[in-house]
Amino acid sequence: MQLLDPSTARRIRERSGLTQVRVAAELDVTPYTVQRWESGTSRPRGGMRLRYARLLASLNAAIPAE
Repeated sequence: MQLLDPSTARRIRERSGLTQVRVAAELDVTPYTVQRWESGTSRPRGGMRLRYARLLASLNAAIPAE
């Protein structure tokens, strides 16, 4: 599964109504880690990359079409 670019990931999270704190809790990372992923400062690796990509995909699927 491909990881979305940081700006798209942030847009999906925001449109889903979730905070970085909530996403961090779901993935068992710090909110600072999510902030770094969304700013492009760092990227998740290994299993976390897959978990984050899956979370974003499920959030995106739940967003009503505009």
